[in-house]
Amino acid sequence: MSRVNQANNRPAVIAPSASNETKQSLNDADLAATYEQLMAAGEEALFVVNKYTAAMFSRKASSAQWGLAASGEFADECLAAVRANTSKKRTSWGATTCASPGDADPTTLNLALAKKGTVAAWLKGADQATGRFGHASPEVKKEVAYLAAHRCQFSGCGKDLGMHAGTGTKGTFSYFAHIVAASADGPRGDPVESEKLVNDPSNFLLLCDECHRLVDKVAPHDYSVTRLREMRSQAIHEVRRALDTLQYPEADAISILGNVTGQMPHISERDIDESLWKSRLRRSSKGVESYFSFGGAHHTPHQDSYWSAAFTTLKFNLLMLQAKLNGVSASGAPRQRLAVFPLHGTSILILAGRILGDMSGTHVFQPHRNQVGQHEQTRWAWPEDAIEPKLDKFKVEALHAHTSAAEEANLVVSLTAPISDSRLAGSSTGSGLRLPTIEISVEQFGHSTIRHPRDLALFGLAVDEALKTLQDQWRIKKLHLYVCAPASAALMVGQKLQARHHANVVCYESLPGKDAPYAPTIEISSHDVKVVGSNLSVSLQT
Repeated sequence: MSRVNQANNRPAVIAPSASNETKQSLNDADLAATYEQLMAAGEEALFVVNKYTAAMFSRKASSAQWGLAASGEFADECLAAVRANTSKKRTSWGATTCASPGDADPTTLNLALAKKGTVAAWLKGADQATGRFGHASPEVKKEVAYLAAHRCQFSGCGKDLGMHAGTGTKGTFSYFAHIVAASADGPRGDPVESEKLVNDPSNFLLLCDECHRLVDKVAPHDYSVTRLREMRSQAIHEVRRALDTLQYPEADAISILGNVTGQMPHISERDIDESLWKSRLRRSSKGVESYFSFGGAHHTPHQDSYWSAAFTTLKFNLLMLQAKLNGVSASGAPRQRLAVFPLHGTSILILAGRILGDMSGTHVFQPHRNQVGQHEQTRWAWPEDAIEPKLDKFKVEALHAHTSAAEEANLVVSLTAPISDSRLAGSSTGSGLRLPTIEISVEQFGHSTIRHPRDLALFGLAVDEALKTLQDQWRIKKLHLYVCAPASAALMVGQKLQARHHANVVCYESLPGKDAPYAPTIEISSHDVKVVGSNLSVSLQT
C-alpha cells in the first residue's frame, strides 16, 4: 500500500465507476473530492461504513445497481461535503459489519438518506473506535516514545514528531496508535485481546497524523496485526542501531567510482552508512569525498581520451588526497580513518591503491552483486551470510621459473576468472609464457571471491608473498601486472605497490571481446604515472 498525503503527494482522485473492481484507498480530502465529482455529475452516492472506515458506492439512476467508487477515510472534509449536498437527497448511508466496507453488498443493508446528525455521530464514534484520543497512560506513552526516539515508526516515514512538519513549530505531534484496537469494534479489534492490550506498550506504534489515519481509516484492511508488529519491531531495531553507532569510531568516506564497460555506478550516503555501521564504524561529518571521477563518457582504458580525462582529474585529486593522507588537511592532526568505496576501471583502481598505500586505518569495502529481491542498500555491506575463508584460500604459484638474466616478470591475479597464457602480452600459444610469471588464484573463480572482510585480508597476504618473491628473490626491474579480480582486490594490489617495491609496474587490461588479449594501459614508477605509448604523464610527487 502506498503512502498517502506525504509531502503533498496525494494519490490521484479516482473517477467514479459502476464496477465492483477493487478501488484504491483514499484519504479524507481525496474521498471528499471524488464524492463532489459524483454530485456534480448528477449521480447518486452511498457511503457504507463500519465502526471506523468507509466505502463509497455510486450509481447513475435509482434503478441501477450500486458500484464501488472508492474507499478510505471519512473525516471532516467528507462530513463538510455531505452536509453541503444534503438538500439534493442523492446521498445515502448504510452500516455494515464487514471489516472492509467495500466488500459489503448494498442490497442487503438498511439504507437511508444521509443526515447531518447521523454522519456526525458516526464520525465521533469512529475516532473513539480507533483510539485516536487516548487510552495510553503517561507511563506507556513515555516508554513508546523512548523506543521510537520520537520518530514515526511507520516503515519509510521516520518523521520527527517533536516538530511540526509544515511550520517547524516545536511540540508534540505524535499519535499512540494501537496495533490491536483498543475496542473490539476498531481496526484489528479482538473480543479478548483488545481489552487485554489496551495499555500494553508492546501494542502501540508511535505514528504521525498521516500514518495514523492510513493504518486506521484510509486502508486498515492493508495493515494486519502481524504487519504492524513487524513494523514496530523493525523501527525499534533501526533506532537502537542508529543510536549505537554514536559509539563507533569515525571514518572519512572516500568513493572511487567510474564508468565500467559503459555502466556508471552510483553510491548513496545511505549505502555508505549501512556499510560502515555493519563494520562498527560511522561516517565523519565531512561528507563523502569523491576521487578519480572524470565523467561517465569515458570507459575505454585503451583510448588516449580516457587517460587525458583521468590525468586532468588526477592532477587536482592528487594534491587533496595526499594532503589528507599526510595530515596537512587536518592541520597536522593524526590522520582520520579512511573508508574506501571503489568501483572503477582496473588500472585506475591499481593507481588509486598505489596512492592510498596500505597504512593502518584504511578500510576497503567491496561492492557485492545484488541477489534477486535483495535491498540495494546492502550492496556495499559485507554480507551477513558470508563464510569466513580458510587460510589457504588464495594460492600463490610460480607458473614460469625465473632466470638470473630476467629483469622483467608477470604477476597474474586470477580471481574473477582465469587468465589464459595466450592472452598475456608477449606470449604465444605455441611457446607459452615468455617471462617469469607468478599467479595468485583461487579454487572457485567468480564475482563473489571477495565476500568476507577476511577474504580481503588473506588476499593482501598473498600479494605480499608474491611481491616478496618478485622483489627480494627475483629482483626484477619491471613488473607486468594482469588483474582479473573484484574491485576491492584490484585496489589492494595497488596498495601493496609501495616504495619497498622499486620495479616499474605496467598495468594491463583486456581488449574488448571474449578471450581477447590484454594490452598495456599505464606504467607506474616511484615518481610518476604515464600512459604506455603516449606522452601523457602525471607526477606522483608533490
